[in-house]
Amino acid sequence: MNHHVPAPTLPAAPVGGGLDLVARRTFAWFLGVLAAITTAVMAPLWLTGADADSFNATVPLLSWAPALSALAAHLLARRRASFVRWVGIRPFASRRIAGTWAVMLGVFLVIPAVSTCLGVAIGVVAWQPSPEAWTLLPLILPFALLGLLTVTGEEIGWRGALQTTLAPLGAVRASALIAVLWALWHLPLTLGYASSGDFSLRDVAATSVDLLIIGFVLSAARIMSSSMWPAAWAHALMNSTLVFAESNLTTPARDLADGPFWAMQAITWIVAAVAATSTMLIATRVKSR
Repeated sequence: MNHHVPAPTLPAAPVGGGLDLVARRTFAWFLGVLAAITTAVMAPLWLTGADADSFNATVPLLSWAPALSALAAHLLARRRASFVRWVGIRPFASRRIAGTWAVMLGVFLVIPAVSTCLGVAIGVVAWQPSPEAWTLLPLILPFALLGLLTVTGEEIGWRGALQTTLAPLGAVRASALIAVLWALWHLPLTLGYASSGDFSLRDVAATSVDLLIIGFVLSAARIMSSSMWPAAWAHALMNSTLVFAESNLTTPARDLADGPFWAMQAITWIVAAVAATSTMLIATRVKSR
């Protein structure tokens, strides 16, 4: 493992000065190509009234659409920088990256643990472990590692290419814009689940807010490490730990009436927002050193 602090991959352009022509062109190409790929994959499913299994089958392909869009944008905008540096594939290993991996592990263990404890203590949900809960518990981290196979494609694009491209806007503004776009990009899939009956509309709305808040944590991982790998790790942990806690430890969300459902969501959002604020503060301080 390289013990030198990696050279920052986020540009040192003046913050708040806006995007230059190459950055604007890159941003436009990324969004255009991503929209085209997403439409090509999702439109046939929507037009044929596909079921949830069909939408599930698109997830691995769609997960790599941001990476393909980043590569296309890099080529079409004629960026001179190395692609692997630009998207944060390199640096791969350093003390800072290892430290950020550890921070993200802590964050995504604390968020579900605190949210669950508060929800049970307040009486919003009941402590109701599923029969498989204790069997699945040791598999949370292996599942997260396996999840890297798909979420890496997302993070090469979102927290890789876009975090670098939008860095001149400032860490918070760039991260907010990425989080909004990331949440919107998920809507064709989550609404597809709703159309097939696998999701309710409240699930779609709640998932969108989840993504908006957690997006800041993933951006913080990218900024504090100068690498997209901790962001990918955090993304995989989100999918593993939060889903496990919600599905296996307390009253399942689908069994909750609207009042308890939104109360539990609010608890989780508050805890996640504290984590997002804390990690963004750490990230901006690390970046300023």
